[in-house]
Amino acid sequence: MLTSAKSKAHEAFKNGNYYLAARIYKEAMTLDPGNATLLSNRSLCWLRLGDAKNALNDAQACSMMRPGWPKASYREGTALMLLKDYEKACGAFLDGLKLEPRNVEMEDGLRQALESLKIYRSSPGQD
Repeated sequence: MLTSAKSKAHEAFKNGNYYLAARIYKEAMTLDPGNATLLSNRSLCWLRLGDAKNALNDAQACSMMRPGWPKASYREGTALMLLKDYEKACGAFLDGLKLEPRNVEMEDGLRQALESLKIYRSSPGQD
């Protein structure tokens, strides 16, 4: 049953139906509550839907469930970028790079976060 739910969620995601995929991942998590991959995948669904808050909640829960997994750090950093919390995004991407130093996506995320932070700090009215 879990395998069926995961494949249905994957299919929905592949077809761009991110909300349906997120719902199916939620159902799958009731069958396997300790599965960090399901949380990570649901976090990605929320990111694709532009729902940074839910994406961040899932990414942080994923990090707690599976410490030391770079993908959780990447999802967290990406959600924080969407929330425009560039400083914390830098921290999340740095944490991910400590776990996987040659991860190109993580390097790109950190570079974008640093650039966004620099622009944000140099805009009028910012400290």
